[in-house]
Amino acid sequence: MGAARWVIVIWLGTVLVSTLLVGWVVLWHRLLLQRDAMRLQAAFDALSFPTPAGPVMGESLTVVKIAYQLDEDDADIRSRSGPAHWDSLWYAAGPGPSYFLAICTFDARTAGTRPHWVVRCIDEARMRAALTDDTRAQLLAFGGAIEA
Repeated sequence: MGAARWVIVIWLGTVLVSTLLVGWVVLWHRLLLQRDAMRLQAAFDALSFPTPAGPVMGESLTVVKIAYQLDEDDADIRSRSGPAHWDSLWYAAGPGPSYFLAICTFDARTAGTRPHWVVRCIDEARMRAALTDDTRAQLLAFGGAIEA
């Protein structure tokens, strides 16, 4: 009977230690993701956008949607291990009204992880087309006037 108790104590200890270890790894990963998201937001806020009222910084715009896409169509990229290129598409609305698509690109083949931004002005029709399946983003971009 004494050996059975030791087996139970060792098993419970192993479960406890492994649970704590997994919890720490998950927490660490979430903190890294939050740090990266804050860096991207700061980089977006520092961008300048041309509006009818003059240049506006990204922090003054309303980001209505962020979409992510992984570029896997290139055979050269697929032959390498790990993701080599991914984009995030930031749809934003500003004064005027004015609408923007800011494309953030990371290229893992180059040194560092500095984002490269391309800012495009888009018209209302393109913005509505980009947001057709996202009611929340439409409300943020256009207010209560959502056309069916």
